[in-house]
Amino acid sequence: MRRRRGKKPRSGLNYRIAPDEETAIEAALRTATSRPGEPIFYPYQGTTFNSRDEAWHFYNLYSWEMGFGIRITDSRTNTKGYMTKADLVCSCAGLDKNPESASARTNCKAMIRLLRRGDDSWYIKTVDDTHNHRLTSAFGENQQWPSHGKLDTATQELVRRLKENNISLGRICNILGVADSQGISAVRKESVRSLCAKISRENLRDDMAKTKQLLDSMKAKDPGFEVKFQINNKGMLTGMLWCTSKNRLDYSNFGDAITFDTTYRTNLYSLPFGIFVGVNNHFQSTIFGGVLLTSEKTEDFEWAFGSFLNIMGGKAPTTMLTDQCAAMAKAMKSTMPNTNHRWCRWHVLKDAKSHLGDPYSKNSKFKEEFNNLVTFETNPKLFELRLKSLQEKYNLKDNNYLNRLYKHRAKWAKPYFMGIFCAGMTSTQRSESANHMIKSLIQKAAPMHLFVSKFRDLQTSRNRQESTQDFITHQRRRRLRSKFPLEEHGNEVYSRAAYEMFSDQLHRSASYIIKSQPNDSTYVLVHSRFEDSPDAIYMTVRLQGTDTVTCTCGLYEHLGILCRHAIKVLYTLDRRQIPRANILKRWTKVYDNNHSTQQFIEHLSEANDDMKRTMLINTALQLANSTGKISNTLYADTMASIMKAVDTASSSATPCTTSKQVDENTLPTSWPSSTYKGGRPAHSSLKSWQSSIKRQRVQSSDEAQKQAADWPEEEEPTSQKKRSLYNLTRP
Repeated sequence: MRRRRGKKPRSGLNYRIAPDEETAIEAALRTATSRPGEPIFYPYQGTTFNSRDEAWHFYNLYSWEMGFGIRITDSRTNTKGYMTKADLVCSCAGLDKNPESASARTNCKAMIRLLRRGDDSWYIKTVDDTHNHRLTSAFGENQQWPSHGKLDTATQELVRRLKENNISLGRICNILGVADSQGISAVRKESVRSLCAKISRENLRDDMAKTKQLLDSMKAKDPGFEVKFQINNKGMLTGMLWCTSKNRLDYSNFGDAITFDTTYRTNLYSLPFGIFVGVNNHFQSTIFGGVLLTSEKTEDFEWAFGSFLNIMGGKAPTTMLTDQCAAMAKAMKSTMPNTNHRWCRWHVLKDAKSHLGDPYSKNSKFKEEFNNLVTFETNPKLFELRLKSLQEKYNLKDNNYLNRLYKHRAKWAKPYFMGIFCAGMTSTQRSESANHMIKSLIQKAAPMHLFVSKFRDLQTSRNRQESTQDFITHQRRRRLRSKFPLEEHGNEVYSRAAYEMFSDQLHRSASYIIKSQPNDSTYVLVHSRFEDSPDAIYMTVRLQGTDTVTCTCGLYEHLGILCRHAIKVLYTLDRRQIPRANILKRWTKVYDNNHSTQQFIEHLSEANDDMKRTMLINTALQLANSTGKISNTLYADTMASIMKAVDTASSSATPCTTSKQVDENTLPTSWPSSTYKGGRPAHSSLKSWQSSIKRQRVQSSDEAQKQAADWPEEEEPTSQKKRSLYNLTRP
């Protein structure tokens, strides 16, 4: 019926509200027994529905009974988006444009026409129940019609959550019972696959706007949230670093020793992802921030480290552990010159088998001696002697791998870690563990917004585990092994994990004896088992009043927990408490995170660059506008201080010639190019695979040469034949 000219288009709800009225499906089920031999859900002309979706479900139930599928076509909608007509037709309606295609369409005329009433309800105007094709009968056949494989809203949401958490299609189908042999599932694998593909397309669509919206919501919920971007001259993202207020609070408490690793690349743009990780007072891994980079060059790491320190208020860590990446080492020298740089011991030794050859793989004695040396030896002189002895004993004097390890022993060997605080860490295993957890959470080729969201979920999970340990530390009583006063004091001040480490050292102290006492404050100790042995190792413990005790073993300097030697002396002297200067606050249980977070945010807001500049200007103007006389000494001292500050600020600026840094309110105009390509690989033959492996080897050799040349302290650049040096220098 044509709308009269001048009449306003109709508008209203998409459904009729009738809570007390019996629905068409309920009425059909109630009257089914009075209609023997007829379908339960037959679409009689004039049947009324509260919505179009209800009519669709009703007709779909009828099509299941009869053995065909349905779809919607020829709907009519006015200028206000108000639908007034819809035709539900058989899936075989119409004809395919290509007559030779494998199509199921046969120009079937079966259909029902739905019209809209003034009260927003729908009714069946026309019914045509004539089919020109075979109707299916078996359950398996009926299930193949698209309308019968449609997933309900709850199932779709479940699939969406599973997909976002990197659950594979096969496991999703198992969870939904698609392949359950115990019963008949109404869910088809094709429907699940189609939904997963649709979810992937939705995630890829408008990634930049979704990322911007996510960052804005994170900033709104977390005032201390900070994000920094690195953008090239074309406006494309080349780096992104973000930290939450909890990350910044944790760094202020536990940022003295951190690890950094960039092994994770499973995202849509194949960007290397690095994580700054440390250890909290419960000896748990705690995340300080994450950074995405487009490349792993020196200037990229300089931007990442410089931005990280800027967010953290300029505080540099005491020690930082990385792999043997030369670019990282150069970046650390320019951005954190006073930070101790150490190599991950696991990275150094993981290729020992391939580089040492038969002595390591076939000679079990060498393998045992070598592993014991690098794992347990803590004395530098004995370490060097035993390593040289191993080289002579197994004829490995000319082995480049061992010679290189010996040359750079101060970077990775355990004896050289003992005098430097590392919070007990000698490898980047904590960063790699975090990378592994992210890989299990985030699906392959994840877009930027999903990657950031899942990284936030990982941090939330870590925070909950920390809260669990806080509860255990403060609420649960511990069973003490003894009633020693030192143990009781350790139980009072330390967290649960730190107390366990202290308690272990306390009970190991019983194996040591005081061999001599050169003076009132110095004690020499030795293990009771090696008291008369020429290979005995002596440790010297010194007392400095009642507040400090030191030991030559270096455990306290490395871990922050008193060693067994110092505890032995304290126990002998009947000391009832741990010396005050030997209790690191980072291992205690005195943190109030909520209160500390607010204070930390206020401190950071007071310390940002804009406010510092404003305060400097105001102070300088106040001095210049003062009415009092400015003496020559005051003028000279003030100008000297200002010039020194200018020189310091200029020298500490992070070099960045090809990129610019913006705050969280500005986003790049484009992301890097996507590296994800769906479908089957272009080459799958054995010959093409061998060719690709050969190309990878050549590229790896070229990269190794560039990397070795980038590090002047290393040996000559490696060649393709000397693969041992390449394996040690690759990132």
